[in-house]
Amino acid sequence: MSAPTPPVTRPAAPAATLLGLELMRFVCALSVLLWHYQHFYVVGPVTADLVHDHAVQPLAAWLAPFYGHGWLGVQAFWALSGFIFFWKYGQAVADGKVAAGRFAWLRFSRLYPLHLVTLLAMLPLIAWYRAQTGQDYVYTHNDAEHFVLQLFLASDWAGRSEWSFNGPIWSISIEVLAYGVFFALSRLGWVRPWQIGAVIAATGAIYALKLTPHPLVLCLFFFYLGGLTHAAWRWLQAAPASTRRLAHAGMAVAVVLGTALAATEVLRPMFYVALLTPLAMLALLAGVQPRSERIARGLTTLGHTTYASYLLHFPLQLLVANLSGVDPSRLPLHSPGWLLGYLVATFGLAALTYRWLEAPAQAALRRWSDHRRVKA
Repeated sequence: MSAPTPPVTRPAAPAATLLGLELMRFVCALSVLLWHYQHFYVVGPVTADLVHDHAVQPLAAWLAPFYGHGWLGVQAFWALSGFIFFWKYGQAVADGKVAAGRFAWLRFSRLYPLHLVTLLAMLPLIAWYRAQTGQDYVYTHNDAEHFVLQLFLASDWAGRSEWSFNGPIWSISIEVLAYGVFFALSRLGWVRPWQIGAVIAATGAIYALKLTPHPLVLCLFFFYLGGLTHAAWRWLQAAPASTRRLAHAGMAVAVVLGTALAATEVLRPMFYVALLTPLAMLALLAGVQPRSERIARGLTTLGHTTYASYLLHFPLQLLVANLSGVDPSRLPLHSPGWLLGYLVATFGLAALTYRWLEAPAQAALRRWSDHRRVKA
């Protein structure tokens, strides 16, 4: 979920080069928000025996893939992060041009301010809900131990799926571990395509053989799949036009076949996303290069909303649950207008949050760090 920013070791790409990834990030965020729409129907915690009929949700015939499998947007996010990290940091880390402390601070300044604000915002919302119901909303591990883990972005490092407080942060917590693995392997020089492929093969085998349920395995698989996609993109950029056309035709065939197999349930959704995500990235990188500065700015703004929308939507849902008196029947949940309002409110607030909180906090933290480095 990291925003494309100028790379460390080479001149910045043309302004429109990575706008396709901004669009894809937005679609992935939208996917997760649609998947979590079902939270509006929940009273109390989500348990294993909870049964919810997605068909009652608005525009279900059109949005069924998102209502049923929108959670896979998280895996696509991981792949997008892998692409960006290999583009921005891979070779720079391998060459020793980015120190571990600097790398960690750059990630901290990007992720932590909004995480801390939304975590603290959850406390009165959870207390309000408990006062009305005597129980927690959706996520149940809201205790002191998990709060401390949340403070360190370590809520899910144990891999126990004990989601707590602002639950969606779990995937960011796991991605932080992936950052550490990425930095260590890159410092060892593991940035070549065959080495990236080896990590994909190893993590894919561990996942397929069910050797461990820890989500870091799947995160690394998709993160490095994004890294391999970056290598393919760079190769395609240097390839003759005829080769690019042939590659694009092959990708189109793969998407059609994969979609057909997924629609007939021959191909599992997770494997379909593993196929579709890199192809979608390459297609969007090639196809989304607007000449209009207004369109380019719009796509950039959409990309900027993704992290905030991911961390804001659950607190907003909990706020709505509290305001409704913990009675979903009082809400027009079947209405397309309510769905649209939920999405517009979330992304609108996310855009404001990026402008007035995320970007200023990130800039301030990085200025402070740079000042300390100069003084040292």
